[in-house]
Amino acid sequence: MNQCIPISATTSITTCAIIPSQDYTPPQEDGASSPDFVLGSRFRFRNYLTTPISSRESPFPPFSWADSKDVWQSLLKKELIYHRDSRMFEKHPALQARMRATILDWLTEVCEVYRLHRETFYLATDFIDRYLSAQKCIQKDVLQLIGITALFIAAKLEEKYPPKVSEFAFVTDGACTENEILDQELVILKTLNWDLSPVTVSGWLNVYLQIANKDHIPNSEHGFVYPQYSSLVFVQIARLLDLCILDVGSLQFSYSVLAASAICHLASKEIALQVSGFQWIDIVSCVHWMDPFAATVKELGPMVVKFFSNVRSEDSHNIQTHAVDLNLLEKAQSMHVDIHFADRSSPDIRNQSMHVDVHFADRSSPDSKAQVITQLTPPQSDNKNPSNDKQSDSDCS
Repeated sequence: MNQCIPISATTSITTCAIIPSQDYTPPQEDGASSPDFVLGSRFRFRNYLTTPISSRESPFPPFSWADSKDVWQSLLKKELIYHRDSRMFEKHPALQARMRATILDWLTEVCEVYRLHRETFYLATDFIDRYLSAQKCIQKDVLQLIGITALFIAAKLEEKYPPKVSEFAFVTDGACTENEILDQELVILKTLNWDLSPVTVSGWLNVYLQIANKDHIPNSEHGFVYPQYSSLVFVQIARLLDLCILDVGSLQFSYSVLAASAICHLASKEIALQVSGFQWIDIVSCVHWMDPFAATVKELGPMVVKFFSNVRSEDSHNIQTHAVDLNLLEKAQSMHVDIHFADRSSPDIRNQSMHVDVHFADRSSPDSKAQVITQLTPPQSDNKNPSNDKQSDSDCS
């Protein structure tokens, strides 16, 4: 008996779509109104034959401490384990995508104030999205508690010296108490089944940039473990991903696809495919979705690395900064319709002036124009706390 295994079981990418044919108008009687759906409408079925994870060849060089192919496959398999639902807000009538963006934007400010790493922020984002994907009928007055608790968990996992729970409660300006954060921590951990180690989009970006420079990595015992890429290149691409992650549309793509698409926009299609093991069909939809975000970032000009007191200069690019905001998100979203219907030329051509060289670059002296952050001030929470007005819904009572 033949058995069909859907490609989506091994790729986490939508593999088909039903698309209405263009230039088809069903016959109508005189004076009749146009129905929303007409029996006999013409549709065509399109398959997206994406690459299963088992077919994505490892771009890693040989390792002396492990089988590089096994390491690569273990990274890919994690994307099948950690599930985020792009339609999760359908289960939360009281929440809107804008609220998620507001919480994430605020968390980036908290991260910059307390010198928390990018990985900490992206872990917290993953915990928030997976928690909301697994729950139903969350009210908006607890969304800030969920956000700050997710960051509290992520900081304990990632930071060498994580802030105390009292500091996390402090930045909420009294909206969340220490006990509420500790109670919510257990709720989130149980909901996530204690699965707390996804490969985040920041993690994939680190991997891809390291692979892009593998020819320049010394053949030492741990040569591939230490970063061998330019911090300036990293922050350019990271800023684009910071903006994309604020949009709920990013949930329809895996982290590895998002990182590869960002490299495609700011470097080249060839490099993106080379370092990721993807085929073009695997990332093309994400590349097009990312068009307005890349165009918005392009208008900002090059970004410099910020340096912080008590943070080593070589680690400064790993600190999460508030490089984008909700105004930039709105601008990118407003451009989406225009770009969607415009002629889709190659992103390499449209963003040529923003291209960066992801290969071996000067990693010696810090950029003299980089901003040094010395003052530690908690974020002003009067414009960050979500509204405490509750909404009732018959399905959530």
